[in-house]
Amino acid sequence: MIRFRLFGFPVTVEPWHWAILAFCGGALGIKESEDLLPVLLFMAAGVVSILIHELGHALTMRVFGGRHISIVLHGWGGYAISQGAPFSRGQHILISLAGPLLQVACGLLVLIALIMSAATSSGSTGLEAGPVYQLLYSFIDVSLFWAVLNLIPVYPMDGGQILRGILGPRRIQLTFQISIIVAIVVGLLSYRFLGTYLLSIFMVFSVVENYKALKRTRAPGGW
Repeated sequence: MIRFRLFGFPVTVEPWHWAILAFCGGALGIKESEDLLPVLLFMAAGVVSILIHELGHALTMRVFGGRHISIVLHGWGGYAISQGAPFSRGQHILISLAGPLLQVACGLLVLIALIMSAATSSGSTGLEAGPVYQLLYSFIDVSLFWAVLNLIPVYPMDGGQILRGILGPRRIQLTFQISIIVAIVVGLLSYRFLGTYLLSIFMVFSVVENYKALKRTRAPGGW
């Protein structure tokens, strides 16, 4: 467990966050010592990118009067929470959008910087295969992929939070129903076209959690 403060926000990085990043970075494919560095670079890029994502949420909460804001990076990503102020539906939507937008903006800035650097350099310098470039390209990959993934309308991801804000509390069952359908479709498509189990497993987990939440809304005394 790692704890520190950033821009006044207490940040906690749980051990499972590193484990999931290592798995996504190809830790299972390590056979020689040379294979370790790309995984470590991916982990470093991933934690920075996801932290930037959560900072987008936290900073927007602060703008809207939130207090006691903290950030936690856990196995599947992270979250920012505030205990200081009730946010309106519109503010909730903007808070949910702020994370992916800041993450995409940072990823695109790094991508533009690399393109400009390549355009101004005279020929290959050999740095393109170096660890700094590997770190930056991993940062771009994580930033763009994670931001787009989070905008999928599956609760409680950012897209699901935005969907809940748009539909409102009276249509919370519809939010969960849409989340279940979208998660099933994304899980099947990711397995079919990306050949990855991890995203499909995450979508299965989302289906189960949204189904449980949907049942609670239908139970007496539920939401």
